[in-house]
Formats: sequence, C-alpha cells, structure tokens
Amino acid sequence: MWRLDRRAYATLALMALASVAGIAPVNAQGEELRERHEQRPSEAARREAEARQRRRTYPAHAQAVHAGARREASDARPLPVGSDHQVAVPRVLAGGQIRVVRYGNTLNGTVERTIRPGLTSRTFVSGGHVLYTHVYQHHVWHQFGRTFAYETFVPAVRYPGVYYAWALAAWPHPVAYTWGWHAQPWYPMYGSLFTPYPVYTSPDLWMTDYVIAQSMQTAYQAQTVAPASAPSPQGTPAAPAPGSSVAVPAAPPSHAAIAPQPSDAPPAAQSSGTTSAPAAPPPAITPQVKAQLNTQIKVQLQEQQAAAATPVSLTTQSTPPALRPNHVFFQVVQPLVVPLSTASGHCSLSADDYIKRTGAMSNDDWMIPVVVELSRPSDCPEGLRTRIGLNDLNAMENEQEAQVLEAMQAASKSMGPNGPPSGPGTHPTLIADGSAAPDPSALEAIRQAQ
Repeated sequence: MWRLDRRAYATLALMALASVAGIAPVNAQGEELRERHEQRPSEAARREAEARQRRRTYPAHAQAVHAGARREASDARPLPVGSDHQVAVPRVLAGGQIRVVRYGNTLNGTVERTIRPGLTSRTFVSGGHVLYTHVYQHHVWHQFGRTFAYETFVPAVRYPGVYYAWALAAWPHPVAYTWGWHAQPWYPMYGSLFTPYPVYTSPDLWMTDYVIAQSMQTAYQAQTVAPASAPSPQGTPAAPAPGSSVAVPAAPPSHAAIAPQPSDAPPAAQSSGTTSAPAAPPPAITPQVKAQLNTQIKVQLQEQQAAAATPVSLTTQSTPPALRPNHVFFQVVQPLVVPLSTASGHCSLSADDYIKRTGAMSNDDWMIPVVVELSRPSDCPEGLRTRIGLNDLNAMENEQEAQVLEAMQAASKSMGPNGPPSGPGTHPTLIADGSAAPDPSALEAIRQAQ
C-alpha cells in the first residue's frame, strides 16, 4: 500500500510540474497581450497625431482625399504660446456660396468662389488690400493606392512662344537699370533686405528682382493692419455679395508699372482706429537663395514656353507640378506649422521664408521632405529638415507660376528707353477660363470670419 501511495504521490508531483510548465507560457502570452492592450491608447494617439499632421495643409487649397476628391476641413494645430504667427481659420459664409480663410486676427486671407465645377476663383487680401484674383483648376492624382486632390494655377493670358524664347535668351549687352523703388513706401523699410543685380544680362535676372520686390511690397502691406473683427464704418458688418461674375481680370497694381506699386489708399480696416502689432520683417535675401530662385524662374519660363506650342485649353494633369523633378525651390506663401526633427516638437514658417524639396512624397505618411533654406529668426531654423503636405507645396508652386507670369506682363509693358530692351511677341492671348474679377465683398467677408 505504501509503495502504491508513493507511486501515486510521485505521479501527482509529475503532473503538477507538467501543469506548471504548461501554464507558464500561457501566462507569459497573456501578460504580453495585456501589455499590448495597455499600449493601444498611446499607439492610437500617436497615429491620430500623425493623421492630423497629414491633414494639415494650406487651408485655402484642397486636401488629400479618398476617391471622389472629397474636400475636408483643415485641422490646424495651435501654435506655441508666445508665437507671433496665426493659423488660418476657414469659414463658409452666405449659405456656402463663398469660402473665407482668414490668417490670424488681421485683414489677411482669401475669399474663394466656385466658377463652375472644377474651376475656382480665389481673391487674395493682405493688409486690408485686395491684391489679385487667381483661378485654379481641380485635379486628382492616384498614388499609393489613394486618390489625392490638388489644384493648378490657370493663367489669364498666354504669350507667343517667341516672347518666352526672348525671356530665356541673353541680351547682347549688359543693361544697367534703375527701378525707382526709392519713391515707394515699402522701400525705406524693406529695401535693405535684398540687393538688386548691378546689371542685367538676361530678362530672367530682371524678373527675379521683380518677383522679390513684389514679395517685399506685399510684406509691407501686411505689416500693420486692423483686426478682422473690427466693425464696418456703419457699425454693422455687411453681408457678402452672392456670387461673382467671370470677366477679364482687373490688372493688379504691379502690372501697371515697372516695379510693384502699393496702393496709395490706407488699409480699409484702419477706419476703426485700432491696429495690431507690426509683423516681423521678411528675412534678408542671400545671394545663394537668389540664385536658386532665378534657377526656378527659368524652369517656369521653359515650361510656359513649351505650353505656348499647344492649343489654349484646360489640361488634365497627372503628377502634381510641385513634385516634378526640377521643381525643388519654393517661397512660402502663407503661415505653416511643421514638425521639428523630434517627434513631438513643431515650429512655424511664414510668408517669404524659402524651402527646398529634398525628395518625393512618402508612401508612409504622404508627406514631402524639405529643408529650410531661409527664414526669420522667430521661425523654423535654417537648415532644418522637415516635412510638409502635398497641397502646401503645390500652393507655393501655383503662386510661383503666377509671379513669373506677372513679371512677364510687367516686362512687356515696361520695354523701351526706360525699361528692359524690347522683345518680340509681347501681345498676349486672353484665356477666358483663367479670367475672374476680384471679389467685391472680399474685405467684408474676411472681417466676418471671426
């Protein structure tokens, strides 16, 4: 009996050890599952933060979307405390007839109207001044198994190919040119921030200085403006006008003179008697940045020359222009918040900062790598490698194309004894699809976008 009991106890002991050995892996697996479950909230939060960063874009332009090119609202991240930048806030007014994007609490922003399906006009306002109106065509791009929506600038005019050939060719002799900026209000404040070429050996150099001066003028207009919430002189905000007609565009002030000319009228909002703090000045243009800008302007001229050989019509785009191999240097056109090298930090970019694209769009987070080439002291540091969204970059591409076209128009009207040497083919063809009048309610609409 004792032997049987001893064998029984031995058997029970072996069974117990086997049970313990079998249970241990199960418990370890359960512990691992529990730890994974506990980590899910932080992982979800991380993915949501990444999704918010991907959705962040230049608010007046379409965002990357699923099939059907459905547009989403901007998810603007608040800037750090103490920053002098403001994030754009989109508002839809008048029953959705217009879309208003206000930048900060001043009279800066855009007013957007649909001309017809696929075409949108956008009126740009800076410092209480209506600057110009551009037309954009909507496109979709299929990449990484997704559908992205983006826009391209639709020009209002097109010049003959011989004019673009003239713009890209060297002049027989260097030209000494006097701009006359000293008499303009922006120059005493911002004229020291860049040095014009001492002489011009080709039209593209002349256009480079024109584009920089135009940017300085816009920065000057935005330096001191009243809050957008200021009431109208009558005390009651006026309702925005319903709809806008399509017409030949009224030429911006910069088209009518040799150099960009600011409006003589004070910002409309200053009637309230309240102004905000002056904006930080643009960064000083270095020779290296100027050379890169000139290279990009020549790329734009070459592409516009190629387009001049085709019939005037709206085009079907494939790859967004900002991702073409030779489109790498961009001027920031509106405030952006971008990630720092660290996972959690962010910094801001302002209009007139410059960035350079360093690669293609990632298939992981659909962001585009860039490096900051020039910035204000309060903005992202120069040399920072960061990422921005497709439509942020494409908005810069569109503005750059428009600036080059405006420089072409300014050169064609300024030729002669006091301007650049005369060139051929300076009479453009109007493009009806790219022509839209400035929105008459733009200032009031931005005041109401509180």
